Amino acid sequence: MSQAQQRAEAAEARRRKVRKGTHSCWECRRRKIRCQFGPGDDSVCLPCQTRGSPCRSQEYVDESRPQQQPDRRMAQRLGRLEELMSRLVDRILPDSLNSSTQSPSSALPARPRASSPTPSHDTVTDDDGGAAYRQTLDVLEASVGDETPVGLLLSLRNRGGGQCPNTTGTQQPAAMLTPESDCTTEAAPCKRTPPPTSRHDKACQALYAMFPSQRDVTSLATCSGAPYFVVSLFTSFRSIIQGNMERVDDICVIPPKTSHPTVLAKRLLQCAIFMQQAPPHFDVQQLDMIKSLSQHMMDIVAVVSQHATCNDEVVGTAEGLECLILLGLWHAGAGNLRKAWLSYRRAMSLGQLMGIDRGSSRALQFVDTARPVNKRPTPEALWYRIINLDRAVSLLLGLPVGTSDNSFATEEAMRGDTQMERLEKLQTVIGARIIERNADKTSQAYSMTQSIDYDLDKAAKTMDDDWWNEPQLDPAYGPQINLGQMMHMMLQVHHFDLQILLHLPYMLRNPSENRYDYSKATCARASREVLKRYVSFRTLYSSAWACRHVDYSALVAAMTLLLSYLRQHQDPSQPTPSCGQRADDRKLIEVVCERMQHVSLVSHDKLSQESAEILMRMMPILDSIDQSMMGFTTELTANAVKCLHLNVPFLGTVNIQPTGVIPLCDGTTQPAAAAAGVAGHHQQQQQQQQRSPMAAAAGEMSQSNNIPGTTGLSSTGDMSLDLSSLDPTLMQSSDAAIHGMFMEFDTQPQDGMLEFPLTAEADDWILQGVDTTYWSLLNSM
Repeated sequence: MSQAQQRAEAAEARRRKVRKGTHSCWECRRRKIRCQFGPGDDSVCLPCQTRGSPCRSQEYVDESRPQQQPDRRMAQRLGRLEELMSRLVDRILPDSLNSSTQSPSSALPARPRASSPTPSHDTVTDDDGGAAYRQTLDVLEASVGDETPVGLLLSLRNRGGGQCPNTTGTQQPAAMLTPESDCTTEAAPCKRTPPPTSRHDKACQALYAMFPSQRDVTSLATCSGAPYFVVSLFTSFRSIIQGNMERVDDICVIPPKTSHPTVLAKRLLQCAIFMQQAPPHFDVQQLDMIKSLSQHMMDIVAVVSQHATCNDEVVGTAEGLECLILLGLWHAGAGNLRKAWLSYRRAMSLGQLMGIDRGSSRALQFVDTARPVNKRPTPEALWYRIINLDRAVSLLLGLPVGTSDNSFATEEAMRGDTQMERLEKLQTVIGARIIERNADKTSQAYSMTQSIDYDLDKAAKTMDDDWWNEPQLDPAYGPQINLGQMMHMMLQVHHFDLQILLHLPYMLRNPSENRYDYSKATCARASREVLKRYVSFRTLYSSAWACRHVDYSALVAAMTLLLSYLRQHQDPSQPTPSCGQRADDRKLIEVVCERMQHVSLVSHDKLSQESAEILMRMMPILDSIDQSMMGFTTELTANAVKCLHLNVPFLGTVNIQPTGVIPLCDGTTQPAAAAAGVAGHHQQQQQQQQRSPMAAAAGEMSQSNNIPGTTGLSSTGDMSLDLSSLDPTLMQSSDAAIHGMFMEFDTQPQDGMLEFPLTAEADDWILQGVDTTYWSLLNSM
C-alpha cells in the first residue's frame, strides 16, 4: 500500500460527524465568513484561495489549530487549592481515623494555632482547639452551601465517623460542625445544621441565653398538655396517625447555640407556651429559674420579638412563619388580643410573600435541617392555621379579615380530613361571612343572616347528634386524651359563639315583630350551652391562660343571656317567661361568676375578675323581671333595682335603666328619654375614674336619688337598654327611638377618655375592645 493511500485511510478514520447543513471549512468558521466555492469541482473555497491558507472541511480534525499553552497562574491557584483542601481534610477527619489510617495529606504542615483568632468568651466549645476550629469554619460555611463540593467535604466527619454519637466519650473538635450530634429520631439520618452567619451571632447569643435549663424545660413540658397542642398545631389528624409529626421529646430538646435565630426563637416560644399553660398548683420550687414563670416568659417574648419576629433579615423562613403564629398564640393566651392580631397579620403578609397562599413552596425555606422532611408542616397547613387564627381574633375585635381565601374548605382540600377538621374549616368560612355581614350597611343584612344561619346549621348536621353532647373532662385521663376532649369542647363552644354573634343584632328588636323571635331564642339557647361548657372546663382547668378564648365566650354568652330578658314581656301577645327557666338561668350565671372569681384568685387574672364584676352588676335585670311579674314594687326592691352604666372604650356609655315614666324629685314626671340624657351627662362626669373602663362604670350603679330627676321606679319595673354618649362614627343613625330602646348619641368629642394606646396589653386594657364590638354589634343593624 502506498503512502498516499495510508494517508487517505488515516484521514478517513479521523473524519468527524458534522451537523447536517454544515459546509464551511475550519478557516472560514474561525473568521466567521461565508465559505463559497467557485464553479466546477474546486476543493478549495474562494476565501482560502485568496488568502492562500489550507482549506480543510469540518468533517476532519483541525490539525492546524495550535495547542493552548497551560496557564501558569491557574496552575498556581489549583496548587494552593489542593493544599488548602488537604489541610481542611486533616481538621475534619476524627483523630481516631487519622491515627489508624494515615493519608498522604497528613505529611503536610498544619496551620499554626496562633494564626487562628482568639476565641471569645461566648464561644460554645469544650476546649481551645474546638473554639479555634469553630471560628475557622464560620468563615467557610458562611458562603458554602450543603450541596457544593466544599459543603460535601464539610460533611466528611459524619461519613467518616460511621455514626452520629461520639463513642469516645470526649467531644472532638470536628463535632462542632454538627451541633446536634445525637440522633433524635431513628428514621431520620443525622444532618448538619448550618451555623448562622456572623451578622446573626448577636441574635443567637441573646436568644440562647433565654433558655431555662434542660431539666426545667422537661419539667414544664410534662406538667400540662401544652406540648401535644404545640406539635399538633400544624399537623392534620391523618399525619398524626401516620407518625408525620414531631414527638414531644423532640421539642423538649434545647437547640445548639449555632442554630438559626428562628430555630432558637421557635423553641423559646414553645417553652413560653409551656410556662403559660402550667397549672396553678405546679411546684415552681423544683425549677432552677430565679425569676417567676410569668416574668421569665415575658422576657422570652421580648427577646424573641426583638431578635427574630421583628427582624426582617431572619424572619423570612418557614420557622420564622411558625414563630409569628406561636407568638400570636402566646399573646392571645395572655389576653393581648390586639398584639395577637398584629402577629397573625404579619404572618399572613409573610406567607403571601412566600407564595404559600398560591400553593407554592419554593420560597418556603426550612433552616432546621435536623428536622426530618416528613415532619415539616406543609404550606397548606401553615396557610390555613394563619387564616383560622386571624379570623377568630378579627371576629372578637370587630376587624375585617386579612384574606377572603377559602380554598382550604373545598371538597378536594378536605378530602382526607376528619369530620372535626371539616367542621373547623367550615366554621372558619362562616366566621368570615359574619364579619362581612357586620360590615354590610344595606338592607340585605338580614337576608345574609338567614343564609349564614342555614350554612351554620348545615355544618352542624355533619356531626352526629351524640357528638353535640357535652364532653366529659376527667383529671384522671392523660393529657393526650383530655386534649382531644378539649378540642371537641372548643369546637362546640365556637359553634355556639358563631350563633350568638350571628343573631345578636336582632335579639332586642321590637317584640311585636315575630320574625325576630328565632334570633332571640337562638341567642338564649346558645348562651346557655356556652356557659355550661365554661363551668365544666374551668372546674378542671383553672389556669387562666389555658384556652383563653373560652373566657371571652363566657362573658359574651352571660351578657347575652341577661340582656335577652329585657322587654321580653312588654308585648301582651308574647308568652310569659318561665319562672323555672329564669331561676335556672340565674343559678347558671351565679355559678359562672363563682368560677370566674376562682380563676381570678388562683391565677391573678384581671379578665376573669372584671368579667365577674360586670355580670354581678347586670343581675338586677333579672330582679326587674321578677318584680314586674309579681306586679308590685316596694321601696326595698326599688332601691335594689338601680341604673347600670357601662363605659365602653371608643363607643360611649351604655345605660340600662327602668323604662316608662320616671318620677322627678318634686313629684312631677318626665319621660325616660330625658332621664337618659341626664344619666348620660352624669356618666361623663365620672370618666376620669382610675378603674378599668367598663368595670369602673359598672362598679357603682348609682342610686336613683343620686341622679337628678331619676328618683324611684316605674310601676312596671321593666328594664331597657339605652345607649347614650355614643360615638356617632360607630353608629348608623341619629337620635331616635329604635326597636323599643331609646338611643341618644352624644356628638361631643371624647378626647382624654382613654389612657392607653390601641395596642395596649391586657394589664392596661383588660377587655381589649371585645366589649366595644359586642355593644356595637348589638345595636348596629
